[in-house]
Amino acid sequence: MIERFSNEIRLIKNVGIKSLVWRCLENAPTYFWEIPSSTTGKYHPKDEFIHGGLVLHTKRVVKIANHLCRSLEIKSSERDCVLAASLMHDLCKNGFPENKGHTVDGHGYLWSELARTIYTKNEIKDNPNFSMISRLILFHMGNYDTPYILDWDDTLATCVHLADYIASRPDIKVGLI
Repeated sequence: MIERFSNEIRLIKNVGIKSLVWRCLENAPTYFWEIPSSTTGKYHPKDEFIHGGLVLHTKRVVKIANHLCRSLEIKSSERDCVLAASLMHDLCKNGFPENKGHTVDGHGYLWSELARTIYTKNEIKDNPNFSMISRLILFHMGNYDTPYILDWDDTLATCVHLADYIASRPDIKVGLI
């Protein structure tokens, strides 16, 4: 399953961040690999309303985030954190550990719950990239997920949010090559 993201993971240069992404993807809820990007059909392109549609959406988010990083001159580990957050932003979209069958409010927070099942408290505390990635995932919904309202002055969080927002617009077609 993880091989579906090999091109996206290859964009991440920091070995520690790349390892974090691999481990989280390996431990992602099974439904992540299977569900469509939208349970209601309101907010995503129609080609994502299929088995595996959330994976397609995630690939699109990473592609857009990579372009935004170039445009905003976000480089090195900050860029890698944006790409990692883009890859993992919806890992727990329908809940964690169980699938609720619909998008769960505050699902960005659930990623940190998933990560806590993989990493020790000290591994989390001692890794500055971990807290940054967690923050970016937490705020990926922008102003659409209270109480996690985006601080628009936070360039990295805004980048992840806008990548997700643009990729989810039904009237914008993001091609993958």
